[in-house]
Amino acid sequence: MEFVIKKSDLVNELETVTGVVEKRATLPILANLLIEAGPQGLSVGASDLEVTIRGTAKATVVKPGSVTLPAGKLYEIARSLPDSDVQFKLLERHQVAISCERTRYKISGQPRDEFPKFPDLDVTKGIALPAAALRDMIERVGFAITTEDPRYSLHGALLVVQEGSMTLVATDGYRLAYASRSVSLGKGAGEVRVIVPRKALTEVGKLAATAEAEATVSFGRSGNHVFFTVGEHTLTTTVPEGGFPKYEEVMPKRCETQITLETAELTSAVKRVSLLANDRFGRAVRFQLSNGRLELSSETEIGDANEVLNVDYKGDEKAIGFNARYLLEFLSVVGTPSVTLDLDPVSEKETDTERKAKKTGDKPGQFRPEPSGDLDYRYIVMPRDL
Repeated sequence: MEFVIKKSDLVNELETVTGVVEKRATLPILANLLIEAGPQGLSVGASDLEVTIRGTAKATVVKPGSVTLPAGKLYEIARSLPDSDVQFKLLERHQVAISCERTRYKISGQPRDEFPKFPDLDVTKGIALPAAALRDMIERVGFAITTEDPRYSLHGALLVVQEGSMTLVATDGYRLAYASRSVSLGKGAGEVRVIVPRKALTEVGKLAATAEAEATVSFGRSGNHVFFTVGEHTLTTTVPEGGFPKYEEVMPKRCETQITLETAELTSAVKRVSLLANDRFGRAVRFQLSNGRLELSSETEIGDANEVLNVDYKGDEKAIGFNARYLLEFLSVVGTPSVTLDLDPVSEKETDTERKAKKTGDKPGQFRPEPSGDLDYRYIVMPRDL
């Protein structure tokens, strides 16, 4: 194997695929990238046995061949090279010589046969999703995916694609992020409901971020795998076992109380007040709502903190506690100058007596962007004890 590639093209390709490589791989070969030189140019692939990615880059192939090389070290080397052409040449015993101007490296690899096989999927029959819209939805929902819940199905987000819309939902049992928007899909696309694991979703977001403004992501499912193709790259992932929670039952149909807050002002207030919040209770911040004001407060054995925001509200006093980190994660991605806080959700199954017996602090709060734009984005957060 021998090929020549521009340093910038090499670095861009490695940046795109190395996110799939496990930092602490259970098998040594999974710490490597599959490098293949052929008639189509250079192909680079990565796998962690569940998520795979393959892409192609422009290169002048002198002699076709393949080898696997350590991903982390190869990326470090590529970034350090002068901005010039880089030559790769496969030597004996799977060693590869890398040269660029006056710089020379020789690194050891492993044979291609030891690398896991990529899923054999027909990626030509996918549904075209707008890349920019999908990227925005992943950014606004992905942070709510759990990293601790033993239910593996919650370690991903539910992606629902149907004629006229696409929806992404994630939850960790304490909060739920929901984003849905209208999209133009081809007739006969049908409905696809699939859980996309957190890692795969993150990498799809990165791929979509590199696409052109009007580009599309080809998405589809085949057996126990789903695939996403963006330009010259295809990412596949296995589908987690188990069902996704019935998120529709958590989302309020109507709320009795609604206030609008400036995003920057609320963010700053939550950051300041949470400095004295108790970690044992998830850094809970108390929201005390009364006529014309919203007071944020926290209290620990160290001391207490409070800050008052002016709001357009008239009515009974209400109090509820929220995890400060949950709020700040939402506020950092909402992307609008203001947000709406909905309190006192009304359930159709509750009687008037049951509804009146519950306090505001016993029910979840819902945050929404203001203005909402063309994205139906909602963030439901369970209250915290104070």
